[in-house]
Amino acid sequence: MIRTLLERLTVFARRRYRWVFAGTFVLLALSGWLISRLKLDGDVLNLVPRKDPVIAAYLDTLQEFGTFDYLMVVLEIPEGGAIDPYQAYADRLAARLGEIPELVEVEYRIEEPEKLLEQLFPQAVLFLDAAGREELARRLTPEGIRERVGELRRRLSTPQSLVLRDLARLDPLGIAEVLLGRLQSSRGGMSVDWMSGYFLSQDQRLLLLIAKPSRPPQDIDHGKRMLAAIRQAVTGANADFQTEMGPEPPPLPRVRLGGAHVSAVEDASAIQGDMTLNSSSSMLLVLILFLFAFRRLSTLGYAFVPLAVGMVLTFGFASLVFGTVSSATSGTAALLAGVGVDFVVVLYGRFVEEGRAGKDFDASLLSSMGTAGPAVVAGAFTTAATFYAFTFTDFRGLRQMGVLTGTGILFCLVAVVLLLPAMLAWSEEHHRRRESRPRLYLHSFGGDWVAKVSYRHPVPVLVATAALTVVLGFYALRLPFEDSWKSMRPAGSEGGAVEKLVAERFGSDFDFMMLILRGEKVGPLLDRTEEVVLEAQSLVRDGVIKGISSVTSVIPSPRRQGEALAWLAERRAQGDLDPARVRGDLEAALTAEGFRATAFAKGLSLLERALSPTEPMGVEDLPTEGQAHRLLDRVLHPHGQGWQSVIYLYPPAGEWNREAPPQALALAEKLGPDTVLTGANVINKYMRERVRRDAWIALALGTGLVLLILIYDFRRVVPAIATLVPLALGMVWMLGSMTLLGLPMNFMNIFVTTMIVGLGSDYGIHMVHRYLEKEQERPEKGIAETSNAILIAALTTVVGFGSLATSSFPGMRSTGYVASIGAMTTVVTAMTVLPALIGLRHRRRAKP
Repeated sequence: MIRTLLERLTVFARRRYRWVFAGTFVLLALSGWLISRLKLDGDVLNLVPRKDPVIAAYLDTLQEFGTFDYLMVVLEIPEGGAIDPYQAYADRLAARLGEIPELVEVEYRIEEPEKLLEQLFPQAVLFLDAAGREELARRLTPEGIRERVGELRRRLSTPQSLVLRDLARLDPLGIAEVLLGRLQSSRGGMSVDWMSGYFLSQDQRLLLLIAKPSRPPQDIDHGKRMLAAIRQAVTGANADFQTEMGPEPPPLPRVRLGGAHVSAVEDASAIQGDMTLNSSSSMLLVLILFLFAFRRLSTLGYAFVPLAVGMVLTFGFASLVFGTVSSATSGTAALLAGVGVDFVVVLYGRFVEEGRAGKDFDASLLSSMGTAGPAVVAGAFTTAATFYAFTFTDFRGLRQMGVLTGTGILFCLVAVVLLLPAMLAWSEEHHRRRESRPRLYLHSFGGDWVAKVSYRHPVPVLVATAALTVVLGFYALRLPFEDSWKSMRPAGSEGGAVEKLVAERFGSDFDFMMLILRGEKVGPLLDRTEEVVLEAQSLVRDGVIKGISSVTSVIPSPRRQGEALAWLAERRAQGDLDPARVRGDLEAALTAEGFRATAFAKGLSLLERALSPTEPMGVEDLPTEGQAHRLLDRVLHPHGQGWQSVIYLYPPAGEWNREAPPQALALAEKLGPDTVLTGANVINKYMRERVRRDAWIALALGTGLVLLILIYDFRRVVPAIATLVPLALGMVWMLGSMTLLGLPMNFMNIFVTTMIVGLGSDYGIHMVHRYLEKEQERPEKGIAETSNAILIAALTTVVGFGSLATSSFPGMRSTGYVASIGAMTTVVTAMTVLPALIGLRHRRRAKP
């Protein structure tokens, strides 16, 4: 049936080639319009299964609490330079950034400690635990007050006195140190020069501004506008700095940008460049190889036109169905170039063979499509089936690539089946008018010699194959797996470099873990949060994590507040913490040390208020703006009909990136099912398990589909299984070669194993089809001729996939390497093992 259909299509394309060309032009125009609407998505997070409960919990928490949508603006302060001018520069730059409509807010200062103290000092005692309260009582005895005021006098005589003076006026006894320490820990685990009032690294060489964009990183157009506006703001701040600093201004700081938005824009640009470069380079390399094989310049059109049409139709289909393409999909063009040209090579190669055997044009064309065509169709469907096997996975990027590549292969098949006969017909009429005949040639590349040797010497070939398979199988079992999603992103990107720099200089790599707690009411949730924080402190003491931050750093739990209020009431009644007595003793001590007590009037009033609360504070009592509000926003949110609290656990920089510490996992399990531990390291381990599982399922599904198609194609089981023997050996050779070449498996190239099932089975299909065609004759000649065609087809696949080596994405580069290796190992086994098995079979038949 397939043969008859192909012959009818061939006759139609032969006689109505102008109609074929016209219909192709209309489809190309429509696809071109659709492609113009195609968008690029550079966010790696969009490649993961967002509907998975574990991953959804992670991404939803990040998005709800806004912990991965920040833009980092870093000022690198020149060595030896004074800090003050660059703090002024940060003020000017922040003001300009605040005018950019694409930015919601800009945070760069540890909001004036004076302002924080004025807002929160009246509740400072409510934060104290039992030990802290007793220490406070000791400080507020007459002796304690005199001791602290004496210490204040000594501190104000140091070089840092200018920074301390304003704080001392508000808190001469240093009571708020615990409060400020809690707020500092809430700033993402960053280690900053707290006394500077800025997000300044401890070595005072890096000043950080954190901006909140109005749109997520996936909105690439928004990201481009935002970054352009930021660079313009930097230019303006530079001009202001040089003007205001006089005739000899200090050197300008180096301003660098990092974060998810910068990475998304960089990746989108890289994807666009990769698509262009991969498409053009793969097409160019394939055409060069095609020209070398057939030695006719006109044959380039036979390869180029159907492939180009198939690619354009595929990306038009992508625009129509998906609307966007990801970094994983950017390699589709190279895949199609490597796979689709196989159809042309086999069909045109058979056409050349028939012509060189003396048949006329029409007979050669019908014979090539009628005999080689069914094998091409079977190979196309087996290859497409393995790509369609990706559709079961929840990984969006791989699923999209599977659908597009599988569909693209079928588009290329249809384009070849219709356009190749049409172009050959046009060429034939052209040569008839010129009364000339084209010279037909097919370079063997040694494929026929390899097949003949294998056919004539089957035993040594099979023994050598078995030995090599054992050796490479040993190495295949030792193939490592690269499980970091960060390794999938382009190396050397500015956004990634800035993130790394901030992690190193501020002591945090932002790979925090999150314990998620939920409750119907705020009060019980705060109590629960404090209980969990106290339990998690054991991880800090053991060195498993570096620090903890939670909502209790901003607002005490009701239980702690109740204990503090009861304690204050009792001590006030006893007179120990009578606000009037404490104020009087403090004024006397200040006067005795030579201070003017009136200079501390505001601080004295704040202290009286701190000792006087009778009611607990609530979320509604916190400021509705400023740093305290922003800190609260990171740790407490409404959630459905209740509330959600997040406890951040910060591992030491560079540690526990691949998986969560067992102690943290044990803590989450101990806390019960209503507590969820998530984070990049938790997701990394989970993703490794998911990817490996999906890869095995895709491999099994793809192999099953290929076997069913082969059984349908051959109508027998034995030829179908024989077709897969060289494929199985080639897969072992591929995996062993990867180990020897130092190419680990990763989240992308692990699925190449499924691709190779489709690609590699094609070579066996052509060999077995040709053998069955010549089964009653001596098959050596037919096998040798087919070996030439499949070797050229494999080489075109190699150069097509090889173009991925230029990709900016390491995952795509490794995909190109592995697919090229797999194409060569499977074609070599097809050219050796199958002829050797066929040779053995015919020897046995020949024996009496």
